[in-house]
Amino acid sequence: MINKDYILRLAERMGRELAIILGLCKREKYQEALIYIDDLVLRMSGFTSRSINALSEDLLLKALSPLGILNVEACLWIAIMLKAEGQIYEDQGNTNESYYRYLKSLHLFLTALHHEPIEDHTQFSTEIRELLVKLEDYELPNNLKKQLFWHYEYSGQYAKAEDTLFELLEIHPVDQEIQAQGIAFYKRLLAKSDADLQTGQFSRLEVHEGIAQLL
Repeated sequence: MINKDYILRLAERMGRELAIILGLCKREKYQEALIYIDDLVLRMSGFTSRSINALSEDLLLKALSPLGILNVEACLWIAIMLKAEGQIYEDQGNTNESYYRYLKSLHLFLTALHHEPIEDHTQFSTEIRELLVKLEDYELPNNLKKQLFWHYEYSGQYAKAEDTLFELLEIHPVDQEIQAQGIAFYKRLLAKSDADLQTGQFSRLEVHEGIAQLL
């Protein structure tokens, strides 16, 4: 698990770089901002922005996983810079380019948090929430919904986790793997205190109702 001090240092550095990018965008120097992002991503990950956007999510993650171990820091840097690129294209009215960057950014954030749990993930959970707002008018791919199902449970958002679970089941009503994951989810919730469930906008009655519905 990545500790809090490390994440604070990483978040502070990312914040400084984002402030520079925001300053360029405020002066409408969008091309300069994109060049700055490209240079920063190359230094932090070894990949250019062009190559990152050309690769599929799966191939990008393989490239970021030498010896089969994900480089979480590089993954987070790319995720935050893709989000910044998406905002630049959105500001210029290019929603097609912004959409794909937001989508890939969300995928990388969720993957990084799943592979390497972070002691204090508040900063990156905020980034994920902002990306979900950006993408709220779009139907998310199923692989992202599966990642969100995990993320919502991990971050204590149990009601949202259940909503996502039933979205998946609506699309794949006879998928035994999703059903098994759902039952395991409810069983984990049974071990939570009533206070924890309430914080996640859930109740013990809803847990029992969920299990009954899946069975």
